[in-house]
Amino acid sequence: MLAATIVFTAGGLTVGSLFKPPATSLGSAPESAVQIDATTGRPTGVVVPTPSRGLALAAADGSVWEISYSARTLFRIVTGSAGVADLHGVESKAPPVGIAVGPDSVWVTTAFGDDSLFRYDVRAGQWAQPVRLSSGLAGVAYGHNAVWVADKADDVVYRIDPLTGSVTAKIAVDEGPEAIAVDGDAVWVANAVQGTVSRIDPTTDRVTATIALRGTPTAIAAGLGAVYVVSEAASLMTRIDPATNASVETTFGIGPSDVAVSADGVWVSEGASGTLSRADPRTLARLSSFRLGGALDGVATDGRFVWVTRHVLPGVPQASSAVPRGGTLRVAIPYWGPNEALADENPRPESLDPQIGGGTLTTDEILRCCLLRTLVSYAGRPYDEGGADLRPDLASGLPTVSADGLVWTFRIRPGLHYGPPLQQREIVSQDFVRALERDARVGRSTAYSVIEGFDNAAAGRGTRTTIAGLQTPDAHTLVVHLTQITGDLPSRFALLESAPIPSSPIDPAAPYGVASGHDSGYGRFLVSSGPYMIEGSAGLDFSAPPGRQAPVSGLQPGRSLVLVRNPSWSAADDPLRPAYVTRMEFTIGVTNDDAASMLDDGRIDLILNGTPPPQVMPWLVDKFQADVHVHARDYQRAVEMNTAIPPFDDIHVRRAVNYILDKRALRDAHGGPMTGSVMTHYILDSLEGDALSGYDPYATPDEKGSILMARHEMSLSRYDPEHTGMCTAAVCKDLLAATIPIGQFGLFPRLYGGFPHLGAMIASDLGQIGITLNVQSTAAIAAMRNDPSKKLPLDLTLGLGPTSKTASDSFSFDFTSSAVGGSLVGATPDQLRDWGYGVKSVPNIDARIHECSQGGLRQSQCWTALDVYVMEHVVPVAPYLTENVVDVVPTRVVHYSYDQFSDAAALDQMALRPVAGS
Repeated sequence: MLAATIVFTAGGLTVGSLFKPPATSLGSAPESAVQIDATTGRPTGVVVPTPSRGLALAAADGSVWEISYSARTLFRIVTGSAGVADLHGVESKAPPVGIAVGPDSVWVTTAFGDDSLFRYDVRAGQWAQPVRLSSGLAGVAYGHNAVWVADKADDVVYRIDPLTGSVTAKIAVDEGPEAIAVDGDAVWVANAVQGTVSRIDPTTDRVTATIALRGTPTAIAAGLGAVYVVSEAASLMTRIDPATNASVETTFGIGPSDVAVSADGVWVSEGASGTLSRADPRTLARLSSFRLGGALDGVATDGRFVWVTRHVLPGVPQASSAVPRGGTLRVAIPYWGPNEALADENPRPESLDPQIGGGTLTTDEILRCCLLRTLVSYAGRPYDEGGADLRPDLASGLPTVSADGLVWTFRIRPGLHYGPPLQQREIVSQDFVRALERDARVGRSTAYSVIEGFDNAAAGRGTRTTIAGLQTPDAHTLVVHLTQITGDLPSRFALLESAPIPSSPIDPAAPYGVASGHDSGYGRFLVSSGPYMIEGSAGLDFSAPPGRQAPVSGLQPGRSLVLVRNPSWSAADDPLRPAYVTRMEFTIGVTNDDAASMLDDGRIDLILNGTPPPQVMPWLVDKFQADVHVHARDYQRAVEMNTAIPPFDDIHVRRAVNYILDKRALRDAHGGPMTGSVMTHYILDSLEGDALSGYDPYATPDEKGSILMARHEMSLSRYDPEHTGMCTAAVCKDLLAATIPIGQFGLFPRLYGGFPHLGAMIASDLGQIGITLNVQSTAAIAAMRNDPSKKLPLDLTLGLGPTSKTASDSFSFDFTSSAVGGSLVGATPDQLRDWGYGVKSVPNIDARIHECSQGGLRQSQCWTALDVYVMEHVVPVAPYLTENVVDVVPTRVVHYSYDQFSDAAALDQMALRPVAGS
């Protein structure tokens, strides 16, 4: 039992006297702090359950303090009381990112906002007034009668007087200071972006040495006459000798995430492996280790004990026995243009082909829920119910990674079989190689270019189509070799193009197995690995040559689709898909009006529509108000500014654009609060776990824009020489701006004027700061958006959305030098010259993207920090809207869920009310 007194104060939430009895076993709490005996290196048996996942720890004076990034809290464990604790909400909308303990104080840094350094007064039991520093802070440390704070965004370290809260020094360091440690003679700063350690002399507040590192530093600690740095991405630990600044390094474990020093040695938490190790402080040799399980984030020591935060991913909620099974789910898929191959009015052979016909909302959901399983996948739920948590699917667990981060190994669950007609065929490792080889040659994905040899196979280089970086040492092991460290590789194997393809029964050497000969479309010959199969699959005859094979009867592209049970599938072997209904019938290619009428009169149970919102007729929403489900779609709209074209080569102009937009009016013109919500930053909340849900760097009253704030920012620009708040230079006039054309299908243009209407509203807003636009909405102008040589100044209706459910997918697609987008962020001087631009440089964040791409337990926090950096220091976009998905679900459907992965209703989660007498 948990006894707690909860008090709401003006500043936030305080939970006092929170009694949490020690757990009797390490596995009893999903979130906990585990106590280790510093002498023996073994758990003492004290496991303190914590309210939320802990990020970092600090220990002093008989207490251990923990911050939770996700819950925005400060948590205290009084070590002598075996679990008596206090919980205090950090008085900020921003998540805490750093913690340090000083005399009678706990210091906490937060991820955004100028009020970003907080002091908890231990004696008074309350928060003091925050110290105003800067947005984008990282680590914090106490020593030499000062508080030292890393400003990752501005590449400086602040020295703070702990008594007055005033800044006494601002010290420039290398790019991306992340973590800080203090010893008797120096302050040591780990610079994550630059890959160095800066040594600061606290008597002069100057950097006296810079030590280069081979791996991206994750954490730093000082003690026992040395400084220790761990790199989670490179699995390295480095020892720096303060007497000489010389360093030695060694490979240490797999993914060390934090480090602390006690008299008994150097303690290293090994992140995702769940191992805590003790190392010799001089040789760095491992002295002992203990596997605690789960994931270990932070580690700290009070001398007698070592404490480590432990997180165990909750299991997928099991299908409820109370939810009825059986019945036929009837679904309508309206036609909304050529973007959706399955519903195109002109039947297309690539329908439901995972390599060439996927990538749309409706197709991806049908494949994920029903027809195909992948090595890893998602649970068919919204992100706030775990729908963005990657989980094993056909793999027996999440993949392991080598110490250098370049080799990933998947273990495939044995005994799983395909559906008819290949129900005797086991799913084996070579089937995944076959799928990726097909994707390289006939597919559209670039997600696997990081695999050694993938691009060569795609280009047809070499004598074979094989991908050198894929190895299958046995039937149940897939080894993936990369050309660069790619922390999000596991999520790429949730993409449906990686789903297994069985070998051909008549030609085992056929490069694409049963998909060979079906380069124009494999969907009508698809062999299922999921809970359903296309009706007629049992009649597929792969003993015939491909040209003589008859397709399944249950798929008529542009007209209909019928799914029936796959007899090879077992619920016991698939915890991700409850698959409640027995059969699904899809009516494809109907109009939106017909779909609404069919739902209204009971002929269907759901409308599955991948179009921009609204997806259903407003009158249907009004009629079925109690049965309407609204979820945030992983897609947003923004104004994209070309940073190589005046006046948008001036950051003050770009900031002024963010201030002037009436986002509330744009949302209303898009259909109102049901169809979308105002967006205030670059990365979607679902990819950041709501870490920036309270972040709005360009906040204006009621989200309606501010002429005063926009003109103040414009007055700082060189394009406002008279400082009037208006862009008066000639380059501010008659700028070409594109929107998505009026001819787009769906309800949005029909009901609300479509994207050209949004463009006209944005042009009116920008006119208030002196920027006049020539808005065009033709297909020709829209095509210019992806060609930097066309020199398009503005894209007013840019769509931003990830392919895989990681922020890395967005940054690498939009803002890197290898994939220059319409903002031109990341473009090199040579590229700018070749494209005919007058400027010689534009913002470049390649190094910061590289840091976050290294992966690790804190990669989500890294991407979140980069989101803040982009919005405040680069400003290539002005986001204004996140789209929603609206589902009208009649009462016949008794169980519903939203699938965050495909941004659609989770069809495997749908259950129907039993028909009387059935």
